[in-house]
Amino acid sequence: MISKQQNTYQIIINWDPASMWRPVLEGKGLKTANAETIVKALDDIVDEHAKCGVDILVHCVFTGLETMIQDCKSARTVREGIENFDMLRTLDDAGIDFIQTIMARCATHGIPFYAGMRMNDRHMGSGSNQQYRPLVQKLIDAHPECELKEFPGGLDYKYDYVREALLAFIEEFLGRYDVDGLEFDWPRWCHIFKASEAAENAPCLTDFTRKTRAILNAAAERRGCDRLPLGVRVAQTMDECVNLGYDVAIWVTEGLVDYICPSDFFYTDFNARTEEFVDLARNTTCKIYPSIHPLVSWQNSRGLMGLEEYRAAAKNFYAYGAHGVSPYNYQYHWAGMLSESYPGPAQMWPKAMGFLADLKSADSVAAGNRRYLFHPLWSGDTEGHCPTWGYKNDRIQLDRSADDPYGTFTFRMAEDLTDENLSAVLAFKVTYMIETDELEVTINGQVVPADRVETEWRVGQSRADGRPLGPHVMVRLPLTSPPAKFGDNELGVRLTNRVGMAQRMLNVQEFEIDVSTGSATE
Repeated sequence: MISKQQNTYQIIINWDPASMWRPVLEGKGLKTANAETIVKALDDIVDEHAKCGVDILVHCVFTGLETMIQDCKSARTVREGIENFDMLRTLDDAGIDFIQTIMARCATHGIPFYAGMRMNDRHMGSGSNQQYRPLVQKLIDAHPECELKEFPGGLDYKYDYVREALLAFIEEFLGRYDVDGLEFDWPRWCHIFKASEAAENAPCLTDFTRKTRAILNAAAERRGCDRLPLGVRVAQTMDECVNLGYDVAIWVTEGLVDYICPSDFFYTDFNARTEEFVDLARNTTCKIYPSIHPLVSWQNSRGLMGLEEYRAAAKNFYAYGAHGVSPYNYQYHWAGMLSESYPGPAQMWPKAMGFLADLKSADSVAAGNRRYLFHPLWSGDTEGHCPTWGYKNDRIQLDRSADDPYGTFTFRMAEDLTDENLSAVLAFKVTYMIETDELEVTINGQVVPADRVETEWRVGQSRADGRPLGPHVMVRLPLTSPPAKFGDNELGVRLTNRVGMAQRMLNVQEFEIDVSTGSATE
């Protein structure tokens, strides 16, 4: 269902315990700076959020039974013995509270500060040679049955004492900090029950959410405010949510949650069915903020989204009723996996934050060029399976031995190409073609004339340029309306001329659409 678009949208950015500040401060050479200098740098970071119009800043304060706060009774302080948190220890020694520092600076800009919680983070236990986080291991030692052995490092939420441990932290935290809201990050790391028991144990998670709402309501009453919001970051599709034990429908209908961020584990999905969640929340006050991620796809972790890609993703989300977007892992723009062709950290902080300002207005999104990416997000094999266990390896496979080697791919494009100010080009790659092969391309069942389809033979694609690919053909063709349309479109590809001795299966993949506006200035 295509929604009537509003003009302004919200940005809810989510940060893990360190990525908002550590790479920026270390890039400025402040790892050994004094407390006053660190506080000034933290203030500057929050100021950049204000400049680009961030509406809510979510900062993780809890992960794996560890917390950002000092002297916590219900969790272990995360910086104990961890070298990367030297700067936090400098603040501790000066009697400065990190969370209070960020909260205070947010308040000067009128930006609500929400405490984020990673609900079953397995960073310290996801590999066979890694040790579990100390309190996780302590709980498992006392109650071996609560260990999720198929998801090392995770705890099984079907046990009351696991859920009570988190509720105890929530109660303690809200008693110490006047935060503006709370966000549960379930996709870190998705599984909270045994896979075979997840759906049947959904009531356990709903009970936990009800109890959290009661704690939030009690805190709101103490503070004299109407309500403290609860946001939830969940898997990207309702099917995935059901399979993981997240009964999102009940959370919404009972008024337990105030916003939902449907999210892939690591990548931006331009084909996300935003309307699944929008329809669920219709006639309620719950808002929908799909996640946007800097990284593009599995095995293309050195490539990054740019402003054109973010505009396209936002345009699709907004057209189907989203109230804004929620950036996640946004630090990849200035820290970590950067391709050789991408500007380095010095150039991208705080420049990349400025991308977000463009996404707050339908007018600014529509005024700039846009690039839609439909890459296989996860390979589906043992190494590259999606952490939610959802299938996300979109492509067309053509079997040259079939009677009619033909396949289709549905792509979503919130573009009205009858607008004379817009022009669009569709491109995709086909591996295992040979020189005598010929293709027929259709858009929504209409054959694209062969003289409008360009092909370019390439020897391969290296890791430096994206996902490694063998020899392939790049196919390009202009998109016009008709046959292309606003919303969901069907691309068809048929192998019309073939020989039997070549590689049997052709893979059609990495679909991209470039939309240019006559008035765009980049």
